[in-house]
Amino acid sequence: MAVFTFVVRFASGTWTAKQIGNQSDLEGSASSTWELQRKLTNLALTAAGSGVVSSSFSFVTPTSAVAQVS
Repeated sequence: MAVFTFVVRFASGTWTAKQIGNQSDLEGSASSTWELQRKLTNLALTAAGSGVVSSSFSFVTPTSAVAQVS
């Protein structure tokens, strides 16, 4: 099962996410965390081909978070 982990930051009204780890080429942005989670899930589905079943989003500070899709 593939696991995709993203560092998320908020600036200038936009949430941005950048994948971390060995394959750190996925990125996404959106105006809300809900929309960003949806986009990250779709990116992971496309990259993995299939098998993505869950996502999590954990705030570290009010303007940063960690998102994971697996």
